[in-house]
Parts: sequence; structure tokens; C-alpha cells
Amino acid sequence: MTRDLAFADWVAEARAISVVQEVGRRGIRLRKAGGEMVGPCPVCGGSDRFGLNTRKNLWNCRHCGVGGDVIGLVMHLDGADFLAACETLTGQPPPKGEGHRLPPEELAARAAQRTAEQERSEKTASFFREKERRALYAMWRQAMPQHSMVAAYLDRRNGLAPAPGTALRFLPAAPYFHGREEDGRGETRPRIIHRGPAMLAAITGADGHFRGLHLTWIDLSQADGKAVLADPETGELLPARKARGSKQGGRIVLVRAGLCAAGQPAEAGPARMVAGEGIETVLSVWTALRRLGADEPGDVFAAGVDLGNLGGKAIETIFHPTLRRPDKAGRLQPVRVPGPTPDFESLAMPVEDSVRELLLLGDGDSEPFLTQMAMRRAEARHAAPGRLVRTIWAPAGKDFNDMLAPPARASHPMGVAA
Repeated sequence: MTRDLAFADWVAEARAISVVQEVGRRGIRLRKAGGEMVGPCPVCGGSDRFGLNTRKNLWNCRHCGVGGDVIGLVMHLDGADFLAACETLTGQPPPKGEGHRLPPEELAARAAQRTAEQERSEKTASFFREKERRALYAMWRQAMPQHSMVAAYLDRRNGLAPAPGTALRFLPAAPYFHGREEDGRGETRPRIIHRGPAMLAAITGADGHFRGLHLTWIDLSQADGKAVLADPETGELLPARKARGSKQGGRIVLVRAGLCAAGQPAEAGPARMVAGEGIETVLSVWTALRRLGADEPGDVFAAGVDLGNLGGKAIETIFHPTLRRPDKAGRLQPVRVPGPTPDFESLAMPVEDSVRELLLLGDGDSEPFLTQMAMRRAEARHAAPGRLVRTIWAPAGKDFNDMLAPPARASHPMGVAA
């Protein structure tokens, strides 16, 4: 009986590991598709025949016709029997009398196989990232600069001025991808649910190289100028903005850095940088400063694409002071969120070494605690000797575009009266 209980505990320990954990440990890269994660099967290939149901903690391969829990996953990936799969998951041999530990040479062979699989997975992911980047760059090259629809859309946003140069472009029929559809060969492909006019902004890295696109779909018949998009099956409203490509470690430069008053490249990099989460937040501050004649030729204004990218990932999570969510038993439990200390190994929005003053824009209409933690990470991440880093906050319940008044009533967004 004792041996039976020990064996049951050992199997339960193996089964407690999630399929997502095991796939991640092996370096198998999958993409999100609705409530699942899909991709090529590590055993038989394909493009999306292998999937994980993260809610049910199950997996399956349509081509191989197999699936199940995490133990079955290891058996499938390693060609192992039940006992060997449990040993791989737990790192412990079976209880005495229930089998034997795998030979050292077998364990070493499996470790080498996992390393090789991880390297192949990274090469595959790198190939598809570059393929996507090239496709997005072709879209960017095709787009038109300084189009009247972009100007009209920005004007709807409390009279935003278009960014100078070619920071924003226009594409008359940009595809909007959502979900996947059958391609007639038993595989699925990304589904296009809308084509329409869109404002494009390039996401670039610290080296200035193109990394991706931020797209805003436009419909000037709507009061705010943004297209209303919905899932054709569920009717769920979808965001009119999307970022594609690699956004981590990138930024959207809206007002080009390093230009002197004559429009020629300055010898030194920018001395002051104004950065916020989104395009319209940053353009609102730049528009207000320009109206007041308070903008400086050497300033750079950039959007971090999303809030987390301003300072990168957190080194740990902490409990939110007020947010609670029900667990499986219906009991309210505190929610853990990214904390204030940055993980310097993660990627974040780049800031030039020449920047002596970094002004970060904190919107007041986002979840307050999450936003505060993100801004504290950004302040710590970009601190440097001789550099002033501070966060400028919009009033509670408002963003910087809400603060942008008509020219006659403009006020300085950094607290200086006009």
C-alpha cells in the first residue's frame, strides 16, 4: 500500500506540470490562436497541426492523431514509455520496485536532443520573424506620406498636428487579420476580416532599423475617426489599432531626433526626449508645445508602442493593492502584477546616450497602479549619470489628448502657463 501511494504521488507530481511549461522548457515556440497555442508538431512538422489548450491543460496533434495530458506529451515527443515520461517530468526515478532510472547515456542523449530541438525552434522562429518584418517593410514602402485622411483623422483627435517628415504614412487598403481560416489543404492561415484605410507608423530599434508596424484603421464617418471592427462570428468589438512585427526593444519616432533648425542633421544626438505609451499621447504634447513655441529643434518625441515597453519587463511580480479575482472555488484572491524593478535583461524602448532629460508621459485614464509600476520601471531603466528622468502625469481619468485645448486656450502640458 505504501509503495502504491508513493507511486501515485510520483505520477501526480509529473501530471501537475502544465503542458505550457513543458513545451516552454523544450524551447518549442507556438503562437496564440484564440484560446489555444498552435504551431508545427515537433514530431511530424506541418504549420499549425499541433496545439495546446491552455485552459484544459491538454495537447493534440491532428496529423498524428494523438493527444492528452503532459505525460502523454512527453511520451509523444521523446518516444518514451509512461515511466520514462514521468521520470523526465519529475527528475526522480520511480518509487522502489516500480521500475528503474534511465541510464545516464539515455538521459544525456535526451538532453542533447532537447538542445537541438531548441536550436531548430529558434532558427524557425527567427526565419518567420524576418519574413514578417520584410512583408511589413514592403507595406511601409508602399504607403503614402502626409495623406489628407491621416491629417483629417488626427484633426479629429482635438486638433493634433501631423508629425513632420514621413513619421506617419497612409495605406488605402490595409489588411486587418483576426483569427484563422481553412486554406483547403487541411491547414489554416491568418484570416483577413477587413481591408481599409489605415495610418501607419514604423517601429524601429536602437540602431534605427525597421522592426515592425503600428496600424490605426480609419473611418472618418465615425466621430473619433477610428474604424469600428468586429469579429464576424461573435460580434465582439476589436481594437482599431494593432502592432505587428517586433515591438519589444523598439519605438515609434514621431518627431525625428537630431535635426537642427535648418533641417540638417545635428552633430550631437538629442538632448531631450519626450516619450509615452501611444502615438496620440505623444503627439498631443508635441502639438501643445509647438502651439506655444516651446518645442526645441533637437528634441525627440517617441511612442513606446505599449506601456510595458517603456521600461521593459519587471524582475518580479507583486500583489495589486485592490484588484481581486475569484479562484476555482469562487474565493477572491489578490492579483499579482509586474512590479517597479526592471529586468535589465529584457528589451525596452531605446533612449540615446546623448539624452540629458527624459520626460515620460503617464496617462491618467489607465489603471493607476499598473501604470505607476510601469513608469517606475521606465524611470529606473533609463536612469543614467547626468540625466534627469521624470514622469509627467495627466489628471486622473484623462489622457494628454483630453488636455489638448484649441490653440487660443492652449496651456503648457508640463505645467507652464501659456
